[in-house]
Amino acid sequence: MSARMKKPLIKVSVGKEKFQLPYKEATAVLALLKSIDNSHFQNKSSEIVYKEIAKNRPKGAVYLRGIRTRENISQKTLSKITGIPVSNISKYESGSRKITIFIAKKLAKALNVTETKLLQK
Repeated sequence: MSARMKKPLIKVSVGKEKFQLPYKEATAVLALLKSIDNSHFQNKSSEIVYKEIAKNRPKGAVYLRGIRTRENISQKTLSKITGIPVSNISKYESGSRKITIFIAKKLAKALNVTETKLLQK
């Protein structure tokens, strides 16, 4: 039985900024960039593009993803630190699973942030 492989992160450039996104988000960003004149983003931050993708996600999910990425911590590493399964961390970040107070406390402690930001809707 073969192991399920994660798709690699895709490098995306928006104006002067460069960042890496998971496959689904990268394809959404690239599709958005194709539909809009790329010069529109020349002096804008990547947050503008990401807002289009993240607008249907809870703020806490987007915050969790942002903090984890900023701290350069993988989901697997965060899982080891907190004891929360990787699949659940992925669901919290995608917004498909609600972050409870108990989980927010574990994540906040591991990422050195306040749990209230993780509980935003």
